[in-house]
Amino acid sequence: MEAIKAYSVPLTAPKDLIEENFKLRKIALEEIFKHVKFSKVGKAHLRFNKSDRRELRDKLLKGWKFAKHYVDSVINSVIGLVKGWISLHNQGRAKSKPEITRKSVYIKTTLFSVRDGKIRITIEPRKRYLEVDLTKFNYLPKEYDSIGGLILQEDRLIVTFKRSVEQIEPKDYASFDVNLTNITGLINGRIVRFDLRELYHIHRVYEEKRRKIQKLAKTKPKTAKRLMQKYSKREKNRAKDIMHKITTSIAGELTSLKHGVILENLKFIKDNILNSCRELNRKLSKWNARIFQFMLEYKLKWFGLPVKFINPSNSSKTCPLCSGRLSAYEGRLTKCKNCGFVQDRDIVAVLNLRMWGSGVTPNGD
Repeated sequence: MEAIKAYSVPLTAPKDLIEENFKLRKIALEEIFKHVKFSKVGKAHLRFNKSDRRELRDKLLKGWKFAKHYVDSVINSVIGLVKGWISLHNQGRAKSKPEITRKSVYIKTTLFSVRDGKIRITIEPRKRYLEVDLTKFNYLPKEYDSIGGLILQEDRLIVTFKRSVEQIEPKDYASFDVNLTNITGLINGRIVRFDLRELYHIHRVYEEKRRKIQKLAKTKPKTAKRLMQKYSKREKNRAKDIMHKITTSIAGELTSLKHGVILENLKFIKDNILNSCRELNRKLSKWNARIFQFMLEYKLKWFGLPVKFINPSNSSKTCPLCSGRLSAYEGRLTKCKNCGFVQDRDIVAVLNLRMWGSGVTPNGD
């Protein structure tokens, strides 16, 4: 099994490459989107063959002074973007046409070399190179097999580390339920909780900032756009920082115990719930479940520990003792109508996730 971890290292990227690559991606999107055809019922299909690709490549290479592989990466990334949009469109979930908004450059493995912990990236063949010394950054992993494709942004380089690991047969499984203000877990037969109230407060603060910026957009749209990008990025970074600390702590404990993890399958859950009402939409925007799951999953897989995702339907409404129906009792407590079992709904959820995911009743009281 191959495990992957991505880290960012600060640097100042070549501005000309960033800008020219951004322009090239916009041109490629415009050209490739011309090959999207629609059926009578409105279904989209991409008809872009080898000769179309060759013609586009030749067009993009005119006046291009950087390595040719960058053009190939541009075409591949835009094709992926368009195919993703087609999938959403055919499901009725695409609200507008695809756009190129981020200034980033994908660097294929053929465009860089790694030696003694240093990466040497070709900017212009036999003329310009960008060198990055990874040994200066103590937080980067020391044990890895190879480095995959890189993503160059204006102020950072995202490095992908790859490692072949053998999946461990876990001694037990832990389970987790993520809510707006806490994460409840069942680890080694004991209930643990992680407080997310600080993170929830951060989201509330930035929500108020966005409201003020939106009012400013009517009179100063450029300023509003700049401020929105600034504060959205800051909010995202603070949320990631908190989640990194929590998941690193959990992953360390589970690695020492050799325990796998059972999580709720939340794929498309926001798409299914969003637009039901404005208040619920705002709550979901502050919910960090997917970030938590993503971080914990790749950190555990790096050490060969399995991660299971199961259907969470009624996990907090089913009695873990008799499978009876639970109803609200007092506060966050629920009570079984059948056997009289009373417990916090978050604890009920992790107990059920643990049993449903492993088929075994958890040990402990």
